[in-house]
Amino acid sequence: MGARSGTRSGPVLPMEATEGSHLSKTAPAAAPAISFDRIQSQATDSVRRDARRVRDLAERYRALYRERLEAWVEMRSRLEGPRLLASGSGVAVDGLRAQHEHLMRELAELQARLKRLDVAARQLELVTSYLASTEAQPTEPTLSDADQSPAALSLRIVQAQEGERQRLAEEIHDGPAQVLTNAIFQVEYLDRVIDDEPATARAELAFLRTMLRDGLDEVRGFIADLRPPAVDVGLAQAIADQGTDFATRHGIDVQVAVDGIDAGLAPEAKASILRIVQEALQNVRKHAAASLVRIGLESDQLVIGDNGRGFDVMRLASGATRSFGLHFMRERAELMGSTVQIESRQGEGTRILLRLPRAS
Repeated sequence: MGARSGTRSGPVLPMEATEGSHLSKTAPAAAPAISFDRIQSQATDSVRRDARRVRDLAERYRALYRERLEAWVEMRSRLEGPRLLASGSGVAVDGLRAQHEHLMRELAELQARLKRLDVAARQLELVTSYLASTEAQPTEPTLSDADQSPAALSLRIVQAQEGERQRLAEEIHDGPAQVLTNAIFQVEYLDRVIDDEPATARAELAFLRTMLRDGLDEVRGFIADLRPPAVDVGLAQAIADQGTDFATRHGIDVQVAVDGIDAGLAPEAKASILRIVQEALQNVRKHAAASLVRIGLESDQLVIGDNGRGFDVMRLASGATRSFGLHFMRERAELMGSTVQIESRQGEGTRILLRLPRAS
């Protein structure tokens, strides 16, 4: 008895080992205090620093681009100057022209890279604003619906806008700008041979006339594409008109059967749908080598199919190849709450399936 009631020696046992204790465990030690505000602030500052760094790099890139552009302008002035044509040998002039064309292609690529830097900086700035926002949101985005958050939608809108600008810049550079550049060289050549070789000059004039007419048709096509879509007559009629115009301009048969597409369609989605149709037709013109395009309805989808060469969809999905046209269509579809599916096989044509966003 005395041994039980006396003072215990040795290490103290934990309370759960004490006979008759009404507690089974000790209370856990308090965890170190975590500053949620500090972590939030650090995340915001980190993105802000990245945005500032990318913006600074974009400005440095722009300054170097301007220097290269000035060199191209100076070279162009030398080519257009009468002294060079009068005193320079044909070999020297041709060499300078080759340098001029090479630099022009390089400038187009540099401009594309610069625009990508600008887009990246703008996206980081939008993310910074979103992280720094303290405004109460009715429902904050979760991981499952983050793509529908205001910041994500803003990013996609910026991407779509910059993408359209980039596409137009590339189209103008490869089309009308190249036509005008070649026309200048043709005129310079004509000036040199018109007195001594009139037959050659007449042939070159005929070629120049054809080239300028083709360039004018291309410019008219750009104007038509940039003009706001004429959907006030109804989307079905607008798509039919687009198909007729495309067939006339490019000699590719377009069959349209979209009667009833306007029923239940959200009014604000019609312009985007027509833009997607325009982009699909341009892809056919540039890449498909097709003789026939069919535009029709299947259940709740608008289907645009061609009998062209097709392509490897898996290769496209892996990022091994880049198609801005398809990316543009997906962006347009997402912004109106829809989706685009691509079906294609090499040698078997392509089908683009756009789910129609019906008004609720």
